[in-house]
Amino acid sequence: MKSLKVLCAVWLVCCTVYVSAEDMPAGYYNAIQGTKDSMLKTALHQIIKGGERYIYGPSTYHTTNKIQNGDTIWKVGDLKAYGTWHGFQSSDQQSDGTIWDMYSTTKRYFPIKGGSAAGMDIEHSLPKSWWGGDENDAYIDLYHLNPADRVANNNKSNYPPGILNDSNKVNNGIFFMGKDKEWNDYAFSVIDEYKGDFARAYFYISTAYHDMKWDATYSKYVTNSSYLTFTSYLIEVLLQWHRIDPVSEKEINRLDAISSIQHNRNPFIEYPELVEYIWGNKRGEVVDISQLTRTTSEDYTIPTDTINPEAYPATEVTTNSFTANWKDQDRNSYLLEVFTLQHSGHNDTLVSMPGFNKDIVSASNNKLQWLKEDGTTAQYRQMDGSHATSLSSTTEKRQIRFTNFGKASQNTFLTVRCCVFKGDKSADLQLIDNNNNVLYTQPLSLDEEYYTFSIPEGTMSISLMQKEIGTKSKGYHRISVQEAYLYYGDYQSTEVHLEGSPFTLTDISYSVTHELPVGTSIYYRVTPEGLRTSNTITTYPYSSTDIPTITTSTATYKKIIQHGELYIVRDNNTYDILGRKHE
Repeated sequence: MKSLKVLCAVWLVCCTVYVSAEDMPAGYYNAIQGTKDSMLKTALHQIIKGGERYIYGPSTYHTTNKIQNGDTIWKVGDLKAYGTWHGFQSSDQQSDGTIWDMYSTTKRYFPIKGGSAAGMDIEHSLPKSWWGGDENDAYIDLYHLNPADRVANNNKSNYPPGILNDSNKVNNGIFFMGKDKEWNDYAFSVIDEYKGDFARAYFYISTAYHDMKWDATYSKYVTNSSYLTFTSYLIEVLLQWHRIDPVSEKEINRLDAISSIQHNRNPFIEYPELVEYIWGNKRGEVVDISQLTRTTSEDYTIPTDTINPEAYPATEVTTNSFTANWKDQDRNSYLLEVFTLQHSGHNDTLVSMPGFNKDIVSASNNKLQWLKEDGTTAQYRQMDGSHATSLSSTTEKRQIRFTNFGKASQNTFLTVRCCVFKGDKSADLQLIDNNNNVLYTQPLSLDEEYYTFSIPEGTMSISLMQKEIGTKSKGYHRISVQEAYLYYGDYQSTEVHLEGSPFTLTDISYSVTHELPVGTSIYYRVTPEGLRTSNTITTYPYSSTDIPTITTSTATYKKIIQHGELYIVRDNNTYDILGRKHE
């Protein structure tokens, strides 16, 4: 009996407890109680090192064939092996269906049938080359894998996080690369709202794979001689990132999603203070888990997200001045860009479909034809408000064909306003050329958006089609098309900044003076220090000399309509833009 007790005690220490978001067992972190420093990190390692992993890449189907010389031989079959892209659909999909990309502002969607998203890679936030690139569990661990813009990912390469002197290599408004202040070499950075996400992923990998050997080539970042894993300056960077950006709702949801897949947790998201006990200002202190803040507890209040930069409409607009305004982000500085647009070149429209109706698209129109998939005549179907059913069917594919425009020359484009048909879950728009080649497959948003495609030179016809027909349970994948324009030319618009722009400011408003002609469209946007760029505001200087006067018994009002907006100018020189009052 005594031996049995000893055996059970050893088993409890060595076994791995698998957890999921739904049923994390009580006492999951109990082993860290009373530990500190290297013992704390080792205890966490024992807790989180196990679990399941998805294969790297998209999901595949296979079945075992036989065992040969101790190895399993695989062949194509019916057994599905889920890939990391499948995991991203749970962990990195935003509420509007877009992919949560911490590397760019480009809006992308998951393919309907799985697989990788166009223009994106699976990025190891902690570079795999730092441990020699072995395809071990760390290689496929979702806690530090991210869907990433391919251009940003290629530039990031195996460079570390850093505190940048500049962002001359990459600056897309979210992801930055430039020379680091300490290493005098390239490093990457991100906006503040994602800094903590990266830091806690680094701390997790160094703990879950505490016994992994690091490649000596990267000894200025990682070391095998200390339980801390990272060298002193990288620890400084990661701690700064961790402290700047508290655990967000995004991270908590991602933690739960990945936990349901891998059956282990990232303790530095769940108990962020543990970072300080191992690497930070509480080193040497013993952990009392009952005194730690747990971000996944029901009574935890997620910090208010203030990281949503917003520019407000201009006030005090006169002939040669206005005041730019923006949301207070509690930042040390703001970068205000003020500019006009300089237009050059021109476009010629080849085919225009400003709206979908039977007068514009028919089976007999020599430029816009309404056809079945095989090219034979189709019957016009119903309209549903602004949601045209032009490419929508539950039984067969249909197409709008652009034809009789000759051969596409260089700089030929097609712009389409469309969306997923109401009630359907998703849809892909396909562009087909006259040789039945698929030129583009574009996942669509649930909201109406404009999509522009470059048409290859020599193309003689273009068809818009839905990629596939689904069942009711799969959402059908129907498409609504509202507008479409085929055009060619060399038109482009270039931003021309006002003298002194961008302005580095500490306030949340700024009086802009200029000498631009009346009626010129002036634009501004603001980038708070460490955050993404705001929306862009358009304003127009007006002249009082040409404004008609309307006299009433109580006051004098002047009105002017410019650029589709109604301005009311009052005696006290304030005015309203229709629907918005400006003091």
